[in-house]
Amino acid sequence: MCGKGQLVTDLESGEIACNKCGLVSSDRLQENRAEWRTFDSESNDRSRVGSPTSLAYHDMGLATVIGKANKDSSGRQLDPSMNSRIQRLRTWDFRTKAHSSTHRNLLHAFNELGRLKDKLSLSDAIMEKTAYVYRKAQEKRLVRGRSTSSILAAAIYAACREMQASRTLRDVANATNVKRKAISRSYRILVLELDIKVPLVDPMKCIAKIAN
Repeated sequence: MCGKGQLVTDLESGEIACNKCGLVSSDRLQENRAEWRTFDSESNDRSRVGSPTSLAYHDMGLATVIGKANKDSSGRQLDPSMNSRIQRLRTWDFRTKAHSSTHRNLLHAFNELGRLKDKLSLSDAIMEKTAYVYRKAQEKRLVRGRSTSSILAAAIYAACREMQASRTLRDVANATNVKRKAISRSYRILVLELDIKVPLVDPMKCIAKIAN
């Protein structure tokens, strides 16, 4: 970086760049609230450990998985009785990942959101915002009795509007295969019930999109 400018964040792309020379410092927003561990007792340096948490996972990225290898810590094969016991634990582990209708709904919605990330070129910041809006909608029981797809599409559109990303209702409808009318109806419900503050659209971003 030139050292003369300041780092600015483009919430649409997730890039962090210098506003003077344009050098991209980072191509994504990272989760900074992770666990820390000190490896050197003579220094205060700390290193991040563990995966970052994310609202865009139904379990917030905190779940653990029992491995498929039927071996102990020394690499030896498990005896038949222990192998059978571990298999039962795997079965219960799988069942408890989505033990309620709420968790199953989040799992379905966020799997779909992950599929739409590349299709709509959504940044990590927009993904997190979408997941936050969807979770709030679920807390207020706005998903009940309505299509998961239309609420998710509306949450994506709301997140894009809030973060001033140039995604139109048509863009979201084409990517999600949900009718614009249904998305628009769900979007109005989210804005009213969740008190979402939608800023005015920046016309310069629309011009840039058309030019590209």
